Amino acid sequence: MRKVNLPSLPEWQEPAKRETIELELRLITPMFGGGYKAREVDPLQPIRPAAIRGHLRFWWRATAGARYTSVAELHKAETELWGGASTKDNPAVGKVAIQVQILSAGEETPYSQVAPPSKPEDGPLHGYFLFPFREQREQNIPAAVGRKQVRFQLRLTLDASLSEAQRAEVRTALKAWIAFGGVGARTRRGCGALTVVGANADQWLPPEQGLAQWLGMPPNAASKCDWTTLAGARGIVVPTASPEEAWRELGQFWARFRKGHFAQAYSPMSGGKWRDYRQVLCQLRSQGNTLRLAKPFLGLPIVYQKFGKQTPFTGTLEPAQSGRMASPVILKPIALQGGKFGALVLVMHAPKPDKIRVNSEEYALAAPTKDPVLQALDAADVLDAVLKGARKHFTGKQTAQFRL
Repeated sequence: MRKVNLPSLPEWQEPAKRETIELELRLITPMFGGGYKAREVDPLQPIRPAAIRGHLRFWWRATAGARYTSVAELHKAETELWGGASTKDNPAVGKVAIQVQILSAGEETPYSQVAPPSKPEDGPLHGYFLFPFREQREQNIPAAVGRKQVRFQLRLTLDASLSEAQRAEVRTALKAWIAFGGVGARTRRGCGALTVVGANADQWLPPEQGLAQWLGMPPNAASKCDWTTLAGARGIVVPTASPEEAWRELGQFWARFRKGHFAQAYSPMSGGKWRDYRQVLCQLRSQGNTLRLAKPFLGLPIVYQKFGKQTPFTGTLEPAQSGRMASPVILKPIALQGGKFGALVLVMHAPKPDKIRVNSEEYALAAPTKDPVLQALDAADVLDAVLKGARKHFTGKQTAQFRL
């Protein structure tokens, strides 16, 4: 019989395995919004996989995305990992599958229960963060209803084709979302804050000290990007007995900061000290083409409403390029390792607005130079004032400062 030389068989290799991350998460503050109707929570599916994917994409851009130097590079890497708009030649399928199982839908909690009226001498407390959910009688819109104590299981399945570096990026984005983000609306002001439940909780929750090392930002992260990042962010954590206490104290701090009461004690019934309103906006005609304002750097739009017949200025301030600029300042209760909690003040690195529209008229925007609030805090700019104001407000309490 003629000998036949058969081709050698390929060496068998064990197929790469997919990685699965499973966590049980619970709300530590009520969530508002996030449903198919504005200001409403879907009682059947309060937490949706699509919403979590959006959150994780943002925190991936803020962490791993900080190493890229152009929007094109960022978009390419993000699409490769999380997916994007598909075409005939490029399906752009994401490589992180997200599943959510609601373990407890919690219970409804009306706005009036979340933020009951406070004493005038205390100020609005955490109700200061919840103004979008109040009753709006003029528009015949009732107060919003949130949900508390929602528990859900989150499962992330990482495709076998992902590199170890990409897997680490997903884990870092997940940790950042749990620590600094949340679910629903107004997460940058403490709504829908999260904690991890179970034996592996401390793996995913930050410690009281060493937050930057725990997060594990990627090496060589760029400090200057055209998008919001955690690279270069600064913050403080003030330990508290509960998330409710953290939220109340942060609300009082932010109300005080927006009024600029730092040259003297905080007086909720007294007027504001920033130059923005009476010395700039009320004198627009004498300001020229450049406005030196502080509060637009904290987020836009800003709506000045009419109070009485003699209100000197009313109108809307918004960025010239778009209708909204998210605040680079995050104020929220944060769950820590060991079942502890704290009040977080975080200032992210973000592009600063340079043009602004005031009642449809466009102006150049510049930071104030001789503002009395900045002088009282010896602050270089408005965002520096946030951190210095927080340290002054929490004087006498233990604080952990960090830089990312």
